[in-house]
Amino acid sequence: MLIGITYVSVIQPIFLKEVIKVSPEHFGKINANLVFLNEIAAIMFLGLSGALSDKFGRKILMTIGLLIAGILFIIYGYADNFGRATNTDSLVWVFVLRFLYAVALTFAWPQIFTIIGDYTEHESRGKGNAIVGIMSGIGAMLSFALLSKIPQKFGILAGFYALGGILILTALVTHFAIVDRLPKDISKRKKTIEILKEAFDALKVSPGLKLSYAAAFISRATVGILGTFMMTWVVKIAASSNMDSHKATAVGGMIIGISAMAGLVAAPIWGILIDKWGRMPTLSLSLLLTAIGFGFMGFIVDPFSGLTKLCVIFCGIGQIGLMISSTTLAIDLAPPKIMGSVLGGFNTLGAMGIFVVGNISGFLFDSVSYASPFILTGIVSFLVFLWAVIVYKKIPKITGKRGVSHAH
Repeated sequence: MLIGITYVSVIQPIFLKEVIKVSPEHFGKINANLVFLNEIAAIMFLGLSGALSDKFGRKILMTIGLLIAGILFIIYGYADNFGRATNTDSLVWVFVLRFLYAVALTFAWPQIFTIIGDYTEHESRGKGNAIVGIMSGIGAMLSFALLSKIPQKFGILAGFYALGGILILTALVTHFAIVDRLPKDISKRKKTIEILKEAFDALKVSPGLKLSYAAAFISRATVGILGTFMMTWVVKIAASSNMDSHKATAVGGMIIGISAMAGLVAAPIWGILIDKWGRMPTLSLSLLLTAIGFGFMGFIVDPFSGLTKLCVIFCGIGQIGLMISSTTLAIDLAPPKIMGSVLGGFNTLGAMGIFVVGNISGFLFDSVSYASPFILTGIVSFLVFLWAVIVYKKIPKITGKRGVSHAH
């Protein structure tokens, strides 16, 4: 799933530059707009995806979403051909196909977190989400460190076939290997709108869910901003650094791969901390580390420098901890019968985060400095950290099988 999400950021800059022929002065805006389009799809359909998973199960949505996404990504690689065949601007086809791909994936990837919630209890939930984090780290690392080399070695279109094939293969794995484990008394006859209303009512009375939603807001943004704008930065200054676009893409992918590797190493530690130390302390620490990593990116002049690598290590460690801890807290506080819907809202806030932060970042990248999107992300992370500190004692501490004991 993470390969499906992150590899788009890897191949998109070189695809736009070499195949679609986007002019350099609009590079940041168009990249950002494509990210926004992806998040618009998420905002529109994540809530529905969660409610449908409560009604019909997780497996069917994962299988169909992955299969359609794999086929669409291969077609996405032919956007320029569609433009020429229909005598229209190829960029229009880029936006249409990217949107459809995002919609398909929106029904697939959120089910992972709901399944972890279905299969774990409080004592092991942090570790369960840490395993997801480890696999996410491997996926992101492969996207930036390995699959980023495919366009250079085999051509840009080969990259689209590679990811499309991976998603189709994963759809087969999902179909034959995943087993739904929904609450036994769940009613499939309940209307979708009623399920969504129950989730909204649960959010209104829970300060912990509100904080987890805020953490989700910045959590998704950190991943999108780091991947999209680092790759756009290295490709844009490739010529001045005596590199061609292909080599810059590979080097930029390696830099992001370092961040993913740091997250991969840190994920099991975060899982243990969440289960042993607690959700709120771990969430607060991950927010602080994320703020530090992105904040120090503001001092970077050369994205190929050693300082960049040091900063992305902090970013990677903070990102994975933030993802694991916020998701675990949301699952803990979600009523079991509407867990999919609650997590649908959780993921929707994540999409809104990358939409809002990414929108501002695209403007800052083109108008202020290449490092400004990272500074903005660091500031927002720190603000959510302050919120966590303020409401710390209001968040219930969950123990046992969804039983609530004392507050933090």
